[in-house]
Amino acid sequence: MRAAERFGTLCSKYPMPRGSKPKAFDAHHLKTQRTLVLIKPDGVQRGLIGDVLHRFERAGLKLVGLKMVWPSGALVERHYPKDRAYLLSIGEKAMKGMEKLGLPITKTALEIGTWVRAQLGRYLSIGPVVTVVLQGTNAIANVRQLVGTTDPLLADVGSIRGDLTIDTMELANYEGRSVRNLIHASSDLDEANREIRLWFRPDELHTYDTVVDKVLHDAEWDRSPEASRGAERDQSRRRR
Repeated sequence: MRAAERFGTLCSKYPMPRGSKPKAFDAHHLKTQRTLVLIKPDGVQRGLIGDVLHRFERAGLKLVGLKMVWPSGALVERHYPKDRAYLLSIGEKAMKGMEKLGLPITKTALEIGTWVRAQLGRYLSIGPVVTVVLQGTNAIANVRQLVGTTDPLLADVGSIRGDLTIDTMELANYEGRSVRNLIHASSDLDEANREIRLWFRPDELHTYDTVVDKVLHDAEWDRSPEASRGAERDQSRRRR
């Protein structure tokens, strides 16, 4: 996705009223937004933990929670909702993927969603997963951008799924299993809050400052005395 398109996507998710300026309170919450990431069993088994975490950190996101868990059946049941709306949403998402690939659709969205949920649960509980909470500006949207689309075949080159796996939804459907796409990432703020509470206790999440916080999130950083002195030096050189 091009930079302009990405910016437009983020603006549509977090619109500002015309003529208004962001309030400090809103800016603070946007800059400290948190999201949950699970590196699934295939990512752990393939030794990709470090590579995946490095991509998030390199983008400017901060690790505030990190642990390895072998999910129980009960935990997986709580992770994936069972309500009709959720089943329809994942069923419709799967159907769109199937349509793009030209696969036959013989079941309803609800039936497909129920089947997909069962496969997701089996896949997530087959081995240890690495659970991560990331924090940063627009963390939810930025993480999903870095992760890439559900089907690795359709994921952008440069995304985690586009670069690090070659499984496809077509093959997964043929074999009757979940697509092995390495990662789960929260899709919106409500889901992020629910999932973080599910996978982490409050005392497992940490608040701390890094140099990156100042460079990326301090609105006054480029107006600091150090920056002013640098600008003065530049002007002095130009006069010579």
